[in-house]
Amino acid sequence: MSQPKQLSWRLALKLARREMQGGPDGRLFAGFRIFLLCLVLGVFTIAAVGSLSASLVGGLAAQGQSILGGDMDFRLVHRAAFDDERAWLTRHKSSEIATMRVMARLADEGALQDLEAQDLPEAMLVEAKAVDAAYPLYGKIVLSGDMDLSKAIAPIELSQAQTQAQTQAQTASQKMLYGAVAEQGLFDRLDITPGTELVLGDIRVRLNAVLVSEPDRNAGGFPLAPRLMLSHQALTAAGLLRPGALVNYHYRLRLPEAADNEAVKSLRADAQNLFPNAGWRVRDRSDASPSMRRFIERLGLFLTLVGLTALVVGGVGVGNAIAAYLQKRRETIAIVKALGGSGRFIFRIYALQIGALSVLALLVGLSLGAAVPYFVQAAAGAVLPVKLALGLYPQPLFAAGGFGLLAAAAFALWPLGLVEKTPVTALFRADTQAVGRPAARYMLGIGLCFIGLAALAMMISERRDVALWFGVGVGLSYLALRGAASLLVFFVRRAGRPRQPEWRMALANIMRPNAPVRAVMLSIGLSVTLLSAISMVDGNINRQISGDLPERTPSFFLLDIAPNQIDPLMTKAKNLADISHVEQTAMLRGQILSINDVLARDIKASPDAAWVLRGDRGLTYALTPPPGGKVVEGAWWPEDYDGPPLVSFDAEEAAGLGVSIGDKITVNILGRPMSATVANLRYVDWASGGMNFVMVFSPKPLIYAPHTYLATLTMAEKDEAKLARMLARDYPNVTIIRVKEAIAGMRDILTNLGLAVRAMSAVTLLAGIFVLAGAMAAGHKARVYDAVVMKVLGATRRRILAAFALEYALMGLGAAVIAAGAGTLAAYALIVGPMQAEFVFLPLTLALTVFGAVALTVILGLLGTYSALSAPAAPVLRSE
Repeated sequence: MSQPKQLSWRLALKLARREMQGGPDGRLFAGFRIFLLCLVLGVFTIAAVGSLSASLVGGLAAQGQSILGGDMDFRLVHRAAFDDERAWLTRHKSSEIATMRVMARLADEGALQDLEAQDLPEAMLVEAKAVDAAYPLYGKIVLSGDMDLSKAIAPIELSQAQTQAQTQAQTASQKMLYGAVAEQGLFDRLDITPGTELVLGDIRVRLNAVLVSEPDRNAGGFPLAPRLMLSHQALTAAGLLRPGALVNYHYRLRLPEAADNEAVKSLRADAQNLFPNAGWRVRDRSDASPSMRRFIERLGLFLTLVGLTALVVGGVGVGNAIAAYLQKRRETIAIVKALGGSGRFIFRIYALQIGALSVLALLVGLSLGAAVPYFVQAAAGAVLPVKLALGLYPQPLFAAGGFGLLAAAAFALWPLGLVEKTPVTALFRADTQAVGRPAARYMLGIGLCFIGLAALAMMISERRDVALWFGVGVGLSYLALRGAASLLVFFVRRAGRPRQPEWRMALANIMRPNAPVRAVMLSIGLSVTLLSAISMVDGNINRQISGDLPERTPSFFLLDIAPNQIDPLMTKAKNLADISHVEQTAMLRGQILSINDVLARDIKASPDAAWVLRGDRGLTYALTPPPGGKVVEGAWWPEDYDGPPLVSFDAEEAAGLGVSIGDKITVNILGRPMSATVANLRYVDWASGGMNFVMVFSPKPLIYAPHTYLATLTMAEKDEAKLARMLARDYPNVTIIRVKEAIAGMRDILTNLGLAVRAMSAVTLLAGIFVLAGAMAAGHKARVYDAVVMKVLGATRRRILAAFALEYALMGLGAAVIAAGAGTLAAYALIVGPMQAEFVFLPLTLALTVFGAVALTVILGLLGTYSALSAPAAPVLRSE
């Protein structure tokens, strides 16, 4: 029994190799060009995205010490380390850093008058960073003119001649001129040069150099303002380190060179055991920038899923190319079957060929994808946040190879199964439409391949729910488009016989056997589904940023307002500007330590709510429910409540954390734990533009803790510069954030992301174009015959082109309408779900996408069949 089977495989391999060496017409690879292009493109896309993402994350890990600024980083908010904490930290070589956002304004009166004449604000938000002599522990600071950092930030005492013009008594800090360095952005925005003096709180600082490179710039996430670096002495003298001010203190350690990752873990455990209530956030060199890593990984996941869509679109082309190739080989297959070859034997011959070509395509796609990080480093290495860790990363390459093999198998099994099932007589007649569907084992294999694709997508995804819903969406779109193709043929059959010959020919071409209806609608439809979703999401975001969002958001966010400043500041602001709306609230920051005595690190939170447990969060207290939300479960505490601490929690985040009424939440505030009972859950409208908090506490005991106030002011744009000038002069400790500038920065970031997403969408569209070209090429012979017959019967070139154009337009329109509906539904789910925003239907955007899809289908179809119009009649008719 085993010998015939072995001989059968050997003979199948021999015949397969003979055909691959040239076959009867020597055009094997010509018949599989679309197959190879589609498979290479899909595998390349996934391998490139995965390799680039892995290189970026690897670069973060390899440069972890420089990015973090040490082997370990202990961060405290609002307060510096206590004496016992500091003594423990300084057992190793350490560096202390303080960062905060502050306002800096020009000290030169002439420059200030120029700004006032132009009605421009005189102050600018900067990211102030106070460093000590040990900074940096790793990496190198680069300043313009090769200036030394210690000299650049050193203070100098002003001479009597320099201070005698000032009439008020001078404190010791005001008699000093402090040095500082700043990023180029600050110089550009204020149109100044090194040597310019700024006012920072109660002191004057001289910008002695441009900060060209800062090794740990990316450790704190994405900056909102230019960096201003100075000494601890200067920041303290500025009078900005008030109780409750939003200051981040970083204590960085440099461990001995022999300290491995186990030593780092041991030190982290010691810190937790010795100071369980410290409330510091500990990071180490293995994950120097978690926010950037998460951003890279999530963007990589999304682009990988987009690449998987391109692979599915290309899979349609794979199936079409195999079907077209087997159609050309039908006489050979029929002869082999007539001589006694079984269907399984035929399957083995062509499965071996397709398998070999699939491996070739995979190798090409993987090689090109693995080379992308090297190309990106050479072409754009200077603008990347970190230097790429170049190398071969097996995981994304194995994932891309797995996707490619499963997709190729899934779309190849159908035409191969049909060949096995088709009788010899049908093969000689070239009639494979009557067979129906392949045998059950092939259908089972196809199903297992698609299940494997979904499982592999979920395995490589941190957000399995996103991968699952993406797979469901692609699957439903695929089925909907297949159904739409069948429905189009159904309606065409019942449309009767129109009088116009162009319409009759177009409808007949759609109904005939081997018509490319399904391939065209699937290739264009899946591409347009993705483009429609991206266009709608992009349009909604731009509408929010440029239209509705600025109207709903205030003109200014004011931070770090001292309790004794809030009332006089508001009075001055209302007297100076026409303010239409004011919000103010106390603000502290705290870190959740535990929920119902379960440590935060052990809580299994949903992906959408996990951010609440990462680091410290803004929180407040209130007597009455804050605006911008409503209580949906439980009850608010009385205004005269004076009992144990209570907390109101955001209902959606509570569901993700498993929090319910009556649960106990312990929060670290200023190094001291405070437990509160959940009194109610409330709905929070995060898109309202107001001041929203996950946690709102009852007033006591937080009202007695050091804290500051947060306020928002809404006014006419003409008053903004005047108010900003007053705040900068009279309240130098208050941080002013202009919403207009923040939105502009957000728009720039989203625009850059949109370019990356559109580039990936273009890959999917390119795969669709390949598939469409393959479908047109597969039916080229039939179209040549149709064009010749029509010409013999007297049809003009214009009428023949019109018939073809109508055929392609009907197919493109059917695909585009279904795809536009599916894309809109996907965009709606994304915007009202994870983005928690209001969805706005954009008919013009959708119409342009649909029109573009129809136009693309018609243009590519006519390009593919234009040569049929020039075919001579006699040879074509003789061959038929």
